[in-house]
Amino acid sequence: MTKRVFFVAGLLMAVSSSLLASGPMAVSAGSTGTWKVVGDVQGVPVILSCSLVEADLKLTGSCVDDQQKSHLLAGDVKDQTVTWAFNTEYEGTPITVTLVGLLDPAGAKMAGTIGVDPMGVDGSFVATLVPAAAPAATTAPSK
Repeated sequence: MTKRVFFVAGLLMAVSSSLLASGPMAVSAGSTGTWKVVGDVQGVPVILSCSLVEADLKLTGSCVDDQQKSHLLAGDVKDQTVTWAFNTEYEGTPITVTLVGLLDPAGAKMAGTIGVDPMGVDGSFVATLVPAAAPAATTAPSK
């Protein structure tokens, strides 16, 4: 019995060591973060900086457009599909912009479609997660 326990413990340690040596496993980081969105809707460039906050598969946050206007957003996440929308205007006409993206397995990129209602036009986008700034180093006061 003791030999069997040591064998199982040794086997578990060997498997754990080989998993650690193979590097980190790809795990989706979710959609939370600031995303640089670049796209096109029928020849009109779309450039956004969207701060997404995911909680219980729901999204909140805001998108800042290339005119530095901020737009509150709402959306949801289902599996690797991230959907969000916000209201704005185009040439004085109120519109709703809806983005539907497929998150890559690493959670750092997504690509998808942009829909504009009530105009009924669409386009495509790619988005890249902006790395979070590293915390500032603190130094001890000199004596």
